[in-house]
Amino acid sequence: MNKTSVFLLIIGLVILKFCYLSTVIYAQDTKIPIVDNPLKREMRLLDTAFKNLIDSIVLNNPSAIEKPFHYVHEARVKTEGAIKNGEIKLPKNNERIEEFMKIDRTFHEKLELLINASRKGDLKKIKRFTHSLLDDCILCHAKFRNE
Repeated sequence: MNKTSVFLLIIGLVILKFCYLSTVIYAQDTKIPIVDNPLKREMRLLDTAFKNLIDSIVLNNPSAIEKPFHYVHEARVKTEGAIKNGEIKLPKNNERIEEFMKIDRTFHEKLELLINASRKGDLKKIKRFTHSLLDDCILCHAKFRNE
């Protein structure tokens, strides 16, 4: 092997190692503690789904967007039940729980639009919905989450 081949081999191994570490870190992020309340669990799943969403947009891979949001939907069902049963108190402005529920419903309707756009591979709509959804996250956190 000449020096160039050895150099390229080393660079290739470094890149493979980086990819492996990225995968391990991503896999660790998806492990959600069972003891959390349903709302926190849903928020963690949303965080993972949005990280995947951004990666999918950057890599021009809209078909990868949908799957993590199914876990979010499953968690949402549990969150709604817990809120209706009085098992969850919002960290801030709990007396405005009905407003929170309305914002949440609208947010999840937009998620459906995002998923439909991803199924069609419509990156323009995907980007527009992503921006809108992230803005909604920020506004909701400002109203209902402690700093």
